[in-house]
Amino acid sequence: MSRDILLIILGSALVTYLPRYIPILLFKDAELPVWFQKWMNYLPISIFAALIATDIFFWGESLELNPVINVKLLPSLLTVFIAYKTKSMIYAILGGVLAIALLVWMM
Repeated sequence: MSRDILLIILGSALVTYLPRYIPILLFKDAELPVWFQKWMNYLPISIFAALIATDIFFWGESLELNPVINVKLLPSLLTVFIAYKTKSMIYAILGGVLAIALLVWMM
């Protein structure tokens, strides 16, 4: 491995690590307000929902709500239904994967 590649890898690791470590170092002894702690609990689910929504509702470069064109809509609805009825993440994932696999196979 050349010296330049090693420096790029080490620099990338440092640039990735520092933004995660510095806030931990700065706020390790800080007493955060309760409202802020509650607000922070919603961040992971809201980020996940935004990622999923853009993948489901956008087909190509535009918003597409027609299930004939956007084949991801029906498996998504089925996945939500399975998750609601069974309250099981594994069943919802399996149902969604099977539904999208069947649609892709049929097309």
